[in-house]
Amino acid sequence: MDSARYFNEVKVQETPLWELCSVPPPSADLEQLLRVLDFVHIDSGLLAAYQADYPLVEPRELIPAFDAPLIEYKDLPAFSMVVLDRPLSYQDEGFQYDQLLPEGQPPDPGRAAANRAVLRERLPRNLVPELEQTMGRKALTIFSRYTQLLPLLSRMDRGHVLAREESGVFHLAGIFASFPSDLDGEIRRLGRNIGKFSQGDNARYAANRLFVYRFLMEQGGFPICGERHTSAALFALRLMRRRERFAVKVLGNSDRAITTLTSLGATTRLPRVSKVALVAAHCERKEGEQALADGGFFVDPARKVVILKVRYLQHSYHPDNVLEDRALSVLSQTVIHPQTGQEVDLDVLGLNQDRLLMLQDIVRGEHLGSIVYRGRERVDSTGDTKSRLKFLSSWLNKHRLLLADYTPENFERVLKVLASFLDDPNHDEEFEKNRELHQEVLKVMAELRLSHRLRLLEKLVQNRADASGRKLKHAHILIILVHVLSQEGEEMSQNHPRSLRKLLRICRKQLGERELRRRLLNRSPRSAYEREVLGEYRLLERLVEKFEAVLGGQPPPAPPQAQGLEAIAAPAAAAAQD
Repeated sequence: MDSARYFNEVKVQETPLWELCSVPPPSADLEQLLRVLDFVHIDSGLLAAYQADYPLVEPRELIPAFDAPLIEYKDLPAFSMVVLDRPLSYQDEGFQYDQLLPEGQPPDPGRAAANRAVLRERLPRNLVPELEQTMGRKALTIFSRYTQLLPLLSRMDRGHVLAREESGVFHLAGIFASFPSDLDGEIRRLGRNIGKFSQGDNARYAANRLFVYRFLMEQGGFPICGERHTSAALFALRLMRRRERFAVKVLGNSDRAITTLTSLGATTRLPRVSKVALVAAHCERKEGEQALADGGFFVDPARKVVILKVRYLQHSYHPDNVLEDRALSVLSQTVIHPQTGQEVDLDVLGLNQDRLLMLQDIVRGEHLGSIVYRGRERVDSTGDTKSRLKFLSSWLNKHRLLLADYTPENFERVLKVLASFLDDPNHDEEFEKNRELHQEVLKVMAELRLSHRLRLLEKLVQNRADASGRKLKHAHILIILVHVLSQEGEEMSQNHPRSLRKLLRICRKQLGERELRRRLLNRSPRSAYEREVLGEYRLLERLVEKFEAVLGGQPPPAPPQAQGLEAIAAPAAAAAQD
């Protein structure tokens, strides 16, 4: 398809996009440049490669936690790039690249020839004739040449660099760049900072390494994956520490999504993350699809293909969080018009869909869609029992952060839907044939149920209110915590030690509540109510000390790799009602 028709009505600061890209621009700010680059990269990296058999990105691939890519599409474009909002100092940059010298206006013929020689040396030999045909004797580094060079740059193994000239104008400053990725150092640094590793304790390192590795990559917008994406994520972290104004952009053959990490708008030590991909927009509400069609948002109306931009919110790690492995969540999703560049909010990822209905379709074998099982097997059907169990196990793990936050009533409905399949005696023979898979799903269910209860308790202590919003007194909260810990502590210590640690942290938070300690521990009780509260306080304190001693301060066992990270989240639907 002819990509020249795309974004032909886009204007950046009142200047048509392609006109801005065809003349040497004035000294633009970084935000304006990134807006231009967004359209240029979508056009060259996604739309230029689109055809009838283009492998569209499935919505699940853009929802954290991300699945590791299963297939490389070598015939699609791929690139990595960094933009630095300043001139470069070649030997002081902290990363390696081949320098391209600014050619000036009018271009210096000698510098232009030298730059072409550098690019010719680094290009794959079969692309040199294309370079000669495209550029001839033209200058390379001025921004007006960037759109012509991008098809060549996207077929190079390494990255390219944009930066300011001394005059302030952005230009192509380097090629064949290797962005540093001290993966080992970053994993160790993060693991020690969040208390997952300790000096000299190799067993604890082995138990928690995968958790830390996944959390690190997820915050950067990726699963555990290849070098191109890893280096982009870790280099962006380094630039944030150096307080640079920057953007790192990367497109991979496998993920088919342009990921941008930038300091612009970042409010924490982490860069902001967004992704753009070509996705089939099968909206829950048909009027949404009709609005896209009427507005001209489809790239390919027959396949309902849209340009989807997803922005993400990062979550800092804290051991007291029940959902401690939640590193990233979807902040917003917008569909980009292929001509005007207009963005409209639309739930293409299906985050607002009724998951209860999806779950019903899965357990009945009627769900249409695919999922990745154990990070290595794509499951495309729920028609037979074996596939249904695999799909169910992966789906529950994929959506557990959302399910754990359900109200008790909605969570009970989820359990009833699952029970309609897993407790149906008509399936017993098939379950026996697939005994290991059946037990795997039952284990995921048990962990999800525990996650939900713990999440309710966490909110109970944090908000001093139950799931219905009713405010509770300290005595009620203490009674609930005592009930849960006394009734379930023994079983949790044996089968769910990681979750027991979460429960003990929740209890410690309540015991350390400032107002409660001031009223109970600094003076004698003055009423029957205060004596009751003090009694429950002392009882909870003893239970916490007992189970802390049972756990003995040992690190929890490593979560099974098949399930991803252990479902550590929330108790107390029933207890909160007592």
